[in-house]
Amino acid sequence: MPDAIHSSLADVQSSLTAPHSAESPDGTVRAEATARRQTALHLSANALKLSPDTLATLILTTQQAAQNKAEAALTDHLETFRTDPRVATALDTLRDTQANPTPRTTPQTHRTDRADDSDDDNFVDSVYNSDRTW
Repeated sequence: MPDAIHSSLADVQSSLTAPHSAESPDGTVRAEATARRQTALHLSANALKLSPDTLATLILTTQQAAQNKAEAALTDHLETFRTDPRVATALDTLRDTQANPTPRTTPQTHRTDRADDSDDDNFVDSVYNSDRTW
């Protein structure tokens, strides 16, 4: 049994880095991607004749198609693990998390303009200089 598990995990690992490609309908743009990231973008000479907006849209849709193919291949490999209900639940949670990512929060900054901070200026000194035994 461990050999089957290792073999399945090796298939999943290889599907993370396996390249998948997509081409625009007119052949001017070709994109390659793995399940992890975009890996290549190829433009034909005719791509330079397109307007910037048209070319940008064509690039984005072609890259997305390549990424979708790569992610679909990974999903197919992961489906083999769904026979275990614990794994199925984890995969569903992962899928839902990827579909609805947590919104980014703005970094918290320290405010120095608060009126109640004035009593904190000498706090460390007052603790170290106190005659209390801690």
